[in-house]
Amino acid sequence: MKKVLALLLFSSLALATLQAQSLDEVLQNYYTNIGGLETWQSLRSTRTIGRANQMGMEFPFTMVMTRPNKQKLVVDIQGTQFVEAFDGQTAWTINPFMGGTEPQKKSDEESTEAGKQMFEDDLMDYARKGHKASLESSEEVDGVKTLVVKLTTKDGDDRFYYFDPESYVPIMIRTFAAAGQMKGMPVEQYLSDYDEVDGMMMPHSMTTKVNGQVVAQLTFDKIETNVEVDESQFTFPGDK
Repeated sequence: MKKVLALLLFSSLALATLQAQSLDEVLQNYYTNIGGLETWQSLRSTRTIGRANQMGMEFPFTMVMTRPNKQKLVVDIQGTQFVEAFDGQTAWTINPFMGGTEPQKKSDEESTEAGKQMFEDDLMDYARKGHKASLESSEEVDGVKTLVVKLTTKDGDDRFYYFDPESYVPIMIRTFAAAGQMKGMPVEQYLSDYDEVDGMMMPHSMTTKVNGQVVAQLTFDKIETNVEVDESQFTFPGDK
């Protein structure tokens, strides 16, 4: 009986070691193929100019992001601006689709969730940030048998990365909406058209699906790195 228990324990330890080595291999290939951790960790800000496709129409947008988690998206909708922003504490919006053109603060819950969307992806140097990662069973995405890495953040949120086994870049990321009307629903970001930007591989196309339905298709025409940013643009206008 002791020999059986010892054998089971040894097998479990061996399997755990193998999985850890496999996870490490996947992530090291990922870091290398996107330009290296040091290159990405030296990135301070980005400005992305592109086009959003919804309901058969295209709308130009500009998205600015800085460390640690400030961000602002401005979409031009036939002369009217749709805005989503986070200043490090408060998430706010200007949403003409809801019948208003004045900035409105979002709920505390939505601000909390916005604050979790860090400039640097949580999978980079994940252990130092207090997160956990594991290599899961393979899953097919658009005909590609992907390598699936599960990231569990220190806050308990789960995120799944689906890596192309040849390029070692994620072609899909699945999360779960934690606030708002879509709370609890799976959110999938399909990433494609990877190209080099200042030594880093970045996707230039992204399709977002919520609960299996396409809600946004974005094309990134130009990505600028380490741009000068006016920090006041992130602040809710009423707080300036």
